[in-house]
Amino acid sequence: MLTFKPITIDAIETLKSFAARALTHSCDYTPGNLVMWSEYMHYEYAVENDTLFIRSLSELDLATPAFMPPIGSLPLKESIALLQEHCTQSGTSLRITAAPEDVATEIAAQLPTHSMKELDGWADYIHRAEDIATLQGKALNKRRNRKKKFLADYPGYEYKRCTMEDIPAVVEFLLGKGCDEAIMRCYEVHQSIATVRNLPIYPQPAGLIKVDDKVVAFTLGEVWGDMLYIHIEKADREYAGLGETLTSEFAADIIGEMPQVTLINREEDLGNEGLRQAKRAYNPITMLNRYEFTQEK
Repeated sequence: MLTFKPITIDAIETLKSFAARALTHSCDYTPGNLVMWSEYMHYEYAVENDTLFIRSLSELDLATPAFMPPIGSLPLKESIALLQEHCTQSGTSLRITAAPEDVATEIAAQLPTHSMKELDGWADYIHRAEDIATLQGKALNKRRNRKKKFLADYPGYEYKRCTMEDIPAVVEFLLGKGCDEAIMRCYEVHQSIATVRNLPIYPQPAGLIKVDDKVVAFTLGEVWGDMLYIHIEKADREYAGLGETLTSEFAADIIGEMPQVTLINREEDLGNEGLRQAKRAYNPITMLNRYEFTQEK
């Protein structure tokens, strides 16, 4: 059987060694995302034959264990066979969750008898990096105008890359965001703070905006290949156009430093209608859907 252990910040180097080998633009394989959501999704990992296996919870049923599609040296057919053997020995049914559409067809071919369901609310929003950085074009006219309003209202604002010296002020800002009754929302705030405090251990590009020397917005992401993945994006709502300014400034900052970045993954909306509308407002060029497979006995 495969031997799994919890994903913590201590696993970051192992996760990094496999992230660049993921044959997908899904945010699920980025080390920062795995560590940030590890406790909520019960992420565990095992390495066998230079292949990474991740056990989590089903995104359809958070009480049911499932596995993400393995990545690494083993062909998918062989890695799924190992998962089938593991499930047989443990007396459970094989369930593969968070399978991005660009590998779903191959997974289906390896499971002759299975059910497959699309994971509503879990599709990643993919954008052209240049579109987000410039907010140009008719589709982004409203976003662009809101940024113009912010620039007019707060001409003395400061955008800057987050440094270690900024961490206390950013933590104070995030603590002020609080949380509502939604468990996932509370967890996100808590883990955003933990991620910021872990920046000395696992540096990730992050940006912030100050007004009157006070942090009013913060964002953080990871770059793998040609993609910037946005893990955290928070802005005080009392400043009209602040969110648009943060989003575009950070994108411009990253592609200015790393010109290989041509795409931005703004991740999923989790079925939240308000979040869905906000993400759609940035005119994604595509949605990367995810699926869940259950092998039928």
